[in-house]
Amino acid sequence: MALLDLNSGVKLGFNHKDERLSLLIEFAGCDAPELFKRKLAEMLQKVPLLESLSITIRGTSRDVFDVRPLGQFLPPSLKKLKLQQMDACLFVLWLDAVRKIPLFNLRSLSLVLDLISDDLLITVVHSLPHLVPEAGYSSILYSCRNLKKFEVLTSPLLSDSVIDNMTGVARSVVELRLSSCSLLTSEALEHLSSFRKLEVLDTSGCESIGDQAPFYISKVTTLTRLNLAKARITNVGLALLGAGDLPILQLCVKKCEKVTDKGIKYLFLADRKICKTLSVLDVGYIPQITDATIFTIATAAKALTDLSLRFCNGVTDAAVQMLMDRPNHNSSQLQLLDLCSCRGLSAEAIMLPLPQHAFHRLRWLGIGLTDIVAKRGIFTAICEAQPRLVVCGVCCDFGCCDGWQCNKVR
Repeated sequence: MALLDLNSGVKLGFNHKDERLSLLIEFAGCDAPELFKRKLAEMLQKVPLLESLSITIRGTSRDVFDVRPLGQFLPPSLKKLKLQQMDACLFVLWLDAVRKIPLFNLRSLSLVLDLISDDLLITVVHSLPHLVPEAGYSSILYSCRNLKKFEVLTSPLLSDSVIDNMTGVARSVVELRLSSCSLLTSEALEHLSSFRKLEVLDTSGCESIGDQAPFYISKVTTLTRLNLAKARITNVGLALLGAGDLPILQLCVKKCEKVTDKGIKYLFLADRKICKTLSVLDVGYIPQITDATIFTIATAAKALTDLSLRFCNGVTDAAVQMLMDRPNHNSSQLQLLDLCSCRGLSAEAIMLPLPQHAFHRLRWLGIGLTDIVAKRGIFTAICEAQPRLVVCGVCCDFGCCDGWQCNKVR
C-alpha cells in the first residue's frame, strides 16, 4: 500500500497485487470540490483494472461529498466500493446514473450515512442486482446452522436452487417467507417435508407457484400459517392441500384467481383438521367466489373468527343475512368480516331491525366501496347496540382502526 499527497488535502493510496488494484482516497481539510473531482478523475483513469475503491472525506463541507461525477470514470472491473460521509439523496441520484454503465458489476457496497431511507434501499436493489445474487443467500444459509426464520422480500434473482441449499438448516427453520420472488416455482418446495419444525410458510406474490406446491406443502404436518396469495393454484391444488389434513390456523389464498367455490369445498371435505383449527381465512380478490363459499365456510370452519371477502363480487345479500341470522351457528364466532368492494351487495344487505344476536362477537366490519355505506343510520344503531364494533366505511386493510388508522362509520 502506498499513499500519495496530491496537495490541497487530497491523499490517494493504492495496492497492486496479482494485477488486481485497490484504491484508498482521503480528502481532508479543504473545501475544494472541483480539485477533488479533477484529482479523482485523473487517478481512476490510470487504473483500468481497479477492483476495490474506498473514499473517505473528513472535515469538509457537505458540498464536497457530491460524487456523482464518479460514475463517468468507474472501470467495469470494480467489485467493491466504500464511501464514507455520503449524502443519501445524492447517492441515490448517482446510483441511478451508474447502473446504466455497461458491464457494471459491483458486488460489495459500504456506506456511512446519517439516514437510511426506503428510496435508498430500493435503488440499491434495483440498480445493483449482484448485491443480492443467489450466492449471497447460500452464504447466509451455510453460516447459520441454527436458523429459525428466513425471509426474502421481492428478490428477482431468488430461484429454486436457493431452497435446495437450505437442507442444512431445514430442521431448525420455523418461519419461511419468500414473498414476491418471481423465479420461484413449485419445485422449490419439493423437499419441504424435511422442515420438521416449520410453522409459517409465506410465498405470497410468487406467481409461478402452481398446483404441485400444495401437494408438497401437505406433507408438512407442523404447518399452522400458510400464505399462497397470487399463486397459480386451482381447485386441484386446494384439494391436495386439504388431503394433507394439516392443523392450519391461518390461510390466505387471496388473488388465486383460478379458485372457485368447489376448491373451498374440497379444502374442508371429510371433517379434516382444518375444520377445527382454521381461524383466519382470506379469499379476497377471487372473481369466482360466491355465496356457496360462504355457506361452506360457515358450515365447516368451526373455529373461524376472521374472514376476508373483499372484491368478491359474487357474494350477495343472502350470504350476509345467513351470517347474521344464525346466532348459535359457527358463523356467530366471527370477529372480523371484510366485505369491502363486494359489488354484489345491495344497500339493503344489512337491514333493521337486526336479529337479536346479530354481530354479537363482531369487532370489525369492512364495507368500503359497497352500496351499504349509504345506510349510515343503520350503522349508528348497530354501533350503539354494539359499542365495541368498528364499522369501516373506506377500503382499509383487513382490521383497521387498531391504533394506526381511524376510518369509522358512526
